[in-house]
Amino acid sequence: MTIRVLLADDEPLILKGLRKLLPWEELGVEIVGQACDGDELDEQIRLLRPDVLISDISMPRKSGIDVLRGINEQGLPVKVVFISAYQEFSYAKEAISLGAVEYLIKPIEREQLRAALDKAMSLIREEGEENRRKDKLRRMETRQRTEEKREALSRLASGTLPAGADLYARLEAELRAPFYTVLALELGQLEDASGRWTETERNLVNFAVDNVLGELLAEPGSGAEGGLGTFFAKQERIVVIVPHSEAGRPYELAQDIKAKINDYLKLNVSIGIGLAVRSLGRLAESAQQAEQALDMKYFEGLNKLLPYAAQASAAVAESELYTLRSDVVQSLAERNGKRAQEALHKLLAAVRRTTEGNKGLAVATAFSSVLSIVQELQKSGVALSEEGFDLQGLQTRLGQYETFDSMAQGIGELLGELAEVIGNRTGNRDKMLLARIKQHIERHYADELTLESVAAVAFMNPYYFSAFFKKHTNENFKAYVTEVRMRHATQLLSNTDLLMYEVAEKVGYANARHFSDVFKKTCGMLPNEYRQSLRS
Repeated sequence: MTIRVLLADDEPLILKGLRKLLPWEELGVEIVGQACDGDELDEQIRLLRPDVLISDISMPRKSGIDVLRGINEQGLPVKVVFISAYQEFSYAKEAISLGAVEYLIKPIEREQLRAALDKAMSLIREEGEENRRKDKLRRMETRQRTEEKREALSRLASGTLPAGADLYARLEAELRAPFYTVLALELGQLEDASGRWTETERNLVNFAVDNVLGELLAEPGSGAEGGLGTFFAKQERIVVIVPHSEAGRPYELAQDIKAKINDYLKLNVSIGIGLAVRSLGRLAESAQQAEQALDMKYFEGLNKLLPYAAQASAAVAESELYTLRSDVVQSLAERNGKRAQEALHKLLAAVRRTTEGNKGLAVATAFSSVLSIVQELQKSGVALSEEGFDLQGLQTRLGQYETFDSMAQGIGELLGELAEVIGNRTGNRDKMLLARIKQHIERHYADELTLESVAAVAFMNPYYFSAFFKKHTNENFKAYVTEVRMRHATQLLSNTDLLMYEVAEKVGYANARHFSDVFKKTCGMLPNEYRQSLRS
């Protein structure tokens, strides 16, 4: 850190001598300016903001003592060293009482000035360290208060904070308003992501969302008295408490939150909106409603505002589900694919009506329906087990769909495959399935492709899938994926100027060294050698 020094004396020769007296630059000091009278010195202090002032105590228009008083009144962190031709004790006493670091008598000796400068610099370092320590303590205290507040809010929203508790009283005073409404937020995944966030990505997203919510909830009219709402994290969701006086304010705030997260972070966000309550003691009701409303994203779709509405699932008799499943089985048995899809659509519509608002029940009911259809087909002589059909893997896969509609689409695709199995036993179904597997590999070669993940796409168990793939391609799964990745790597090396680690990442290798080794083993030369051979 360079120390900025300002010199002041009404004698030019003194100023010139001071500049030559010490090796300022070697000491880590920059002389930023000089002044010849008190008024000019005030102006230079204002403009240059020095760390240290070395000044004559007696100057025209305004004395050094007056300048020092002004420094103190403004609270400026300037260390002052006075030089003077006067030896009167009163001058020195007043200077020291006002905070001067040192009082030197002319003529100034090199060692005296060096010692005074060292003393000033030492004080600056000590104060800097003290300020940093205080700042750190303030940040820690702020973070602790924030964490304590969010913990109290979490208890308040869950109904476990007693109304007589001190924390309850403090929150009530801070969030005082006629009404309170809770919003529950859940973020979608990054666009074009594989469905998983790294810890770094999640931390960055959480930080950005905190900033967005902090800014919105600090705007006038966004919540409590003074324009302050508040929020806290709850597992994978964020809960926002909105104190308000206008009935429509929570919905407007939800719109603003969604717009900023969509536009600035390029993320989808679904927001459940509870009903307003008149006291903090009933906040848990609004929080529960917001959570229930957010759960409806599975049925209503992602990236939407979801106001709470009491759900009354339409009861569908098991006999009706049985009849609809039987229609699907009969259509498949008759090899009528179109009619089978229509029957499936009616079956899934009935599943949705009877499970609306409960994702777990929807998945379980859909799976049991598929299982029933498969069992009926097996009774009809369709050897699905020979096709590697993995029902246990199917249940897990159905639970991974983000919405009911996407799950229904997946089941529809499965039904199409079942129709192929029944309608064509000459091997065409295998060719169609293999083509779909290869297409999946082509689309996702840059992701983490495992035997298990691709087997799940084919609805096969991993052991059967490995044998199936080897039988129909004459090479094992890992070798085929490597071949696809190396083909794309050679294209990137030929047509782009990407660095090696960038090429590696784009073809599915997190480690550039490993990529180079695999490339050499496959292509007979290192990636850089391959690129050079093309350009030579």
